[in-house]
Amino acid sequence: MTVDFFISYADDDLSWAEWIGWQLENEGYTVRLGAWDHEIAGGNSVLARDRDLQVAKRLIAVVSPSYRLSPQSNAEWSSFLRDDPSGEGLTVVPVQVEPVSRSALLGNLTPVVLHGMSEKQAAAVLKTAVTRTRLKPSREPGFPGRIAPQFPRGAAATSMRADTKFLLVLLLFDGAFFLYGATSYSGDGGSADLKRAIIAIVAFVFTVGTFKRWFKRRF
Repeated sequence: MTVDFFISYADDDLSWAEWIGWQLENEGYTVRLGAWDHEIAGGNSVLARDRDLQVAKRLIAVVSPSYRLSPQSNAEWSSFLRDDPSGEGLTVVPVQVEPVSRSALLGNLTPVVLHGMSEKQAAAVLKTAVTRTRLKPSREPGFPGRIAPQFPRGAAATSMRADTKFLLVLLLFDGAFFLYGATSYSGDGGSADLKRAIIAIVAFVFTVGTFKRWFKRRF
């Protein structure tokens, strides 16, 4: 009797292996998984594993850093790649459950990446990946062409930036203050003239600093 999938995994990834096996059996596939089928009391786990490797049509490798370091896991997937070295038969399906260097494991086989997804997304991706079908979408893709944006007539293409508006207001204030100071200057060196002179100097220094910052941001 043949089975659809043998699930190969490292001990640290048992929870992922069981989740994958459950998803596939719910879709009607037959699955062999060590924790479910090789640890039966009184059974010979080594012979059971060897038997299931021989009768399985395909192998799912639960890829993680732990899997990469597992000698048993390496022996399992390599036995399938020996009969399908080019990967054309899609007999080995790497299911990546943690980030791991792709070049360091299973050669150039395209992995199914599940880490970082929600459970619903991961289940959908897994089920699609094992169907051996093309990845053509079910709906017609949108037209990729783009039309240049059209601005309404009479409207400016871009609005004036806030820092530019502030600088203009500051320049208008300075101009108005200097005009006021020039027309109200008494020339007697009194306290009123001194106050206006101090305010004018402070305003001028502030305006120059603001202009420098504005110039650096724009140019």
